[in-house]
Amino acid sequence: MAEYYSTELSVKVKRGQKENALKGKTNGGTIPFGYKINADRYYEIDPMNAPIILEIFTLYADRKTVKEISEELNSRGVFTNTKYKYTNKASMHNLLKNRRYIGEYKYGDVVIPDGMPAIVPKHIFDAVQARMEKNKHKPAAMKAAEEYILTAKLYCGKDGAMMVGVGGTSKTGKVHHYYKCGNVIYKKSCDKKTVKKDWQSVISPV
Repeated sequence: MAEYYSTELSVKVKRGQKENALKGKTNGGTIPFGYKINADRYYEIDPMNAPIILEIFTLYADRKTVKEISEELNSRGVFTNTKYKYTNKASMHNLLKNRRYIGEYKYGDVVIPDGMPAIVPKHIFDAVQARMEKNKHKPAAMKAAEEYILTAKLYCGKDGAMMVGVGGTSKTGKVHHYYKCGNVIYKKSCDKKTVKKDWQSVISPV
């Protein structure tokens, strides 16, 4: 009997949560930055923080990088006194992909367009997604095709990973350009030394 009632209660809870979702009501969990919950458990726009969300999307759509946006917000102490920590690349990307900001409510398999108030206009959200998709397929450290002409053609002789173009500034202020094994940059799993970009005219891609 205890197992029966436990199962029945679980079914009722899930049914109630689905009904809440269909009405656009919260079922608990973390409230996205820029929103608040009213007494009836509906999402409302937080007038203090919603403008920050719109600013983030607008800046990214206007070609600002995630790093630049994070540094700008951190310098103003935007997230310092809150439980939201959108200060790194991964968390900022998750924010930029959150479809709730265009009013799309999702809970499990329930998806309701306009199920909650939108903070970001659809055309700005779509511009952000298009730029993120483009950057996802772009070699991470490739600055320009004419600058690093061997990117996507030159491979590390130690582990076979792609060599990508990177730049650095010396103590004298001079900018130097190199090719570096991708695993040195991202996984720290290769000890291949950098290759000067100036040598690209005499290097034959592997």
